[in-house]
Amino acid sequence: MKRREILNIGVACLAGAPFVRRQACAAVPAGGLELATWGGLWGAAMARYVDQPFSQQTGASVTDDFSSTPVERIQKIKMSQGDQVYDVVQLHDGIVPLAEAEGVLEPLDETWPELSNMKDIPQRYKRLGWVGMAYSALGIAYNPKLVGKPPRSFADLWSNTYRGMIVLPEVSHSLGLYIVPIGALAAGRPVEDTEAGFKMLERMVALDPIWARDTDSIMNALASEEAVIGLLYKSQVETLKQKGKNIEWIMPQEGGISYVTGTGIAKNSKNIRLAARYLNMTITAEYQRFVSEIFSYEGTNPGVASLLTPEVRQRCGFSADERSKIIDLDQEWMAHNRVAWADRWNRVVSGG
Repeated sequence: MKRREILNIGVACLAGAPFVRRQACAAVPAGGLELATWGGLWGAAMARYVDQPFSQQTGASVTDDFSSTPVERIQKIKMSQGDQVYDVVQLHDGIVPLAEAEGVLEPLDETWPELSNMKDIPQRYKRLGWVGMAYSALGIAYNPKLVGKPPRSFADLWSNTYRGMIVLPEVSHSLGLYIVPIGALAAGRPVEDTEAGFKMLERMVALDPIWARDTDSIMNALASEEAVIGLLYKSQVETLKQKGKNIEWIMPQEGGISYVTGTGIAKNSKNIRLAARYLNMTITAEYQRFVSEIFSYEGTNPGVASLLTPEVRQRCGFSADERSKIIDLDQEWMAHNRVAWADRWNRVVSGG
């Protein structure tokens, strides 16, 4: 089997987005913060819509490190605890239990005046050392021009019709291991049925899918029509549609998988209170507008909805029926199995 991988090419930054990208040995300016987050469009938007106003309000610079996957961010923070170089880290909910287990997040104290917006965030988006910023759901994205019969369920991905044209996140992606519970669902089994999930992964590998390292690569594959179907958040499909791409999204019959991205403070940050002010800005309604207007996520601060146009609220949100089908995976269970699953995923995909 030939394993194919999309290279993350041609991703343009948002026009005029000012940011500093951390070089390998660069030091953070005195009085500044070091943020570890995703690169590409997300990193550029964070720089423009959060870093810039934060610097204007506080006089503190923000240096962005876009060089690492979420797991690598956790490893870097852990390795730096004796002389911490990071202050703020962004992770998605599926990786937060690993960060907690590794002890790389400072606990968030809602009594701090620097975290005044924490009280506005629903409890489902909060953990001891992390708080959600943006919310969406993982479902099926497809090109209606190239897919004859619209998919209705995750099981439809396992069709020989799509051989070589399915794009999926590889194991290093934040959602790379979601193919295991998704495979179980597609087999008509509970999400916890790991053996069913891996049997479905074996079947998927036989269809020669495109394994993508990051979300921008998944989007590029669909936009270029190299892939005709794949797994993607509703929010990213809406972004592609805004760019004129012929991509649709469905909530699978089995249910979509919830996705929350958020922010924590690095353990032993030398600027904890300043980092708390930055985190507080990420959960302020005003500064969550861009996640809806640009990326079509729902913001986690309920107050952001009143700041959006009806059109934006409509494309970010879910119908009552869709919302009832959204599945919150047991992230503690996922984190506990991550290492073993990643090893097994690699063996299955490599044919070993």
